[in-house]
Amino acid sequence: MIYLLKFFYSWLLPPAIFVLLLLGLGWRLRKKNARLAGWAGLVALLLYAASIRPVSGMLLRPLEYAYPLPQSVSGDVIVVLGGGSLADVPLPQGWSGQVTDGPAQRILGAYVLHRRSGLPVVPSGGEVFRGNGAEAQIMRDVLVSLGMAPDKVVAEAKSLNTQQNAEFTAGLLRQYGWQRPVLVTSAFHMRRAVEEFKRAGVAVTPYPVGYSVLRSNYWNALSWVPSADALCGTSLALKEYLGLAAVLLR
Repeated sequence: MIYLLKFFYSWLLPPAIFVLLLLGLGWRLRKKNARLAGWAGLVALLLYAASIRPVSGMLLRPLEYAYPLPQSVSGDVIVVLGGGSLADVPLPQGWSGQVTDGPAQRILGAYVLHRRSGLPVVPSGGEVFRGNGAEAQIMRDVLVSLGMAPDKVVAEAKSLNTQQNAEFTAGLLRQYGWQRPVLVTSAFHMRRAVEEFKRAGVAVTPYPVGYSVLRSNYWNALSWVPSADALCGTSLALKEYLGLAAVLLR
């Protein structure tokens, strides 16, 4: 009964309700304006396809599973990339901001690696938008609040995108004499991040975290209902493919 309720009320929420409205509009216009009705149907079809989990999973899976998660790592520093933060919100004492959900997984992964290895951590990311705060400084605050020694966290807080993450971090690695970085970022982001570091002259050991799709296909009735999560996954994947293409063509 619970799953049946979930199935039906999911159609009342965006983007599913928009698919139904577009189909209804196309049906109403089929006799008065067949061309406009066709366009409404096409947009409904594209929105539906982009908003279901089988499609978003198909797009995300090659990105997220490009590199295996190593069971053990050997390096001399951990580099963790930012991916979103907020500063103008209520905060715990000692924090200059908070990270959003995806970067929280990155910080957790970097912290676990540090606990196992004792390696220093370099958080990378600046203030991309006003009010977001400097991502690296916020990540540093979180890591120190978790118990890391302040001198074990070296923040790179100027970069505004993945290319600058790689270039500015490369300079920091040379400054401190680190040569074998372990790169921590979201699984969907790892392919592009590795390519950017490669172009900056840095060979990294990938340590992907924050997986959003299962390794193998697993679908149920709700998988075929349009959802905001699936639409977000599709958008994320398309952004990564475009970014990766731009890196490879640069």
